[in-house]
Amino acid sequence: MSPTKPASVRAVAMTAPGKMELRSYPYPQCDRDSAVLKVEMTGVCGTDKHIFKGEAGFIRGKSIFPYIGGHEVIGTIVEIGENAAKTMDFDDQPLEPGDRVALAVEVNCGTCWYCRHHYNNTTCENQIMAYGIHPNADTAPYLRGGFAEYMYIMPGTSLFKIPEELPTDVAVFVEEMAVAYHSLARAVQPFAAVKEGFGPGDSVAVLGNGPLGLLHGIMASIHGAGLCIGTDLADLRLAKAKELYADVTINAARTSPEQRVQQARELTEGVGPDLVIESAGEPEVFIEALEMVRKGGTVIEVGNWVDTGKTVPLNVMKHVASKNLHIHSVFHCGTNWRPVLNILQKQQARYPFASLISHRMGLDELAAKMEVVTDPNRCVKVEVVPQACMSS
Repeated sequence: MSPTKPASVRAVAMTAPGKMELRSYPYPQCDRDSAVLKVEMTGVCGTDKHIFKGEAGFIRGKSIFPYIGGHEVIGTIVEIGENAAKTMDFDDQPLEPGDRVALAVEVNCGTCWYCRHHYNNTTCENQIMAYGIHPNADTAPYLRGGFAEYMYIMPGTSLFKIPEELPTDVAVFVEEMAVAYHSLARAVQPFAAVKEGFGPGDSVAVLGNGPLGLLHGIMASIHGAGLCIGTDLADLRLAKAKELYADVTINAARTSPEQRVQQARELTEGVGPDLVIESAGEPEVFIEALEMVRKGGTVIEVGNWVDTGKTVPLNVMKHVASKNLHIHSVFHCGTNWRPVLNILQKQQARYPFASLISHRMGLDELAAKMEVVTDPNRCVKVEVVPQACMSS
């Protein structure tokens, strides 16, 4: 074994809701079609938080536990097989050890109706795996999540080279920013010039300003948004929204949905925002979005990524039909990562993306402090740096 290869790899596994465990796994074996990645930085996603709180523990009827989380990964290739070096890059660039890359979350079948009809990577019927989600961490080769020092990159994965001039703590937002890219692309599909769909100068409200909501606000701003409104329960996150994109912020902990809808209308000539983005991840906030948006406006539902079993009453006539709405749902991020990397590179001077990071944690700290990670009043974005022991 080369001296650069450790005999074992440290990783944090969630073994049950609320239980994090620092574990040791064998270093993965690389073959002609796979790769091994040294993890540089991984974001903690809202999905990880839902699972930690016990709100979602099953994938396709099977328990997710134990699992190694972390699907917002930037890493450096340590080993790569001969075939993988030629085929694994999404943009058909050759890959080699030392390349810094991001990885698409899903590995799909490529043969189902959705895969064959070019629905990107968001709707596969027979998904083989999702990094940081499934299969679980008791199934070899184990290291499929970014909360680990090294990851096994399986055949069929799409990798994206990171430009040299793009810092890791900016590039790490590519997965979430790709979701925002997907959302805004759907919002602008109709004809904005006749007030159908979202266009430059249009008003936007982002309901929920965790990292995903903040990046949606930034993406709307890049698209030329006019008045931007941000709502959230946490003042910490509202302050960040104000810094990055929002003209007006509203604390949802100190207002009712009716008050927020009324304030949004008062700010938009009495009609409501042109575009409302639900990124809070609570079903009732989707109803608030439908109430808030103007007639003929657009609603993007991007917050509810986990089925918690919660339902809400929906008045189809009042909330949808009578308002002639455009409603789009966005689930996963697609593979439009190259243009998103270009956006991050071009816009990093204008938008301090790295400032979203409120905490950088090593594996030991992540295992011990998940309660901090799940508290929106204490953090904005937590990034895991597996190769370091640090506290912030």
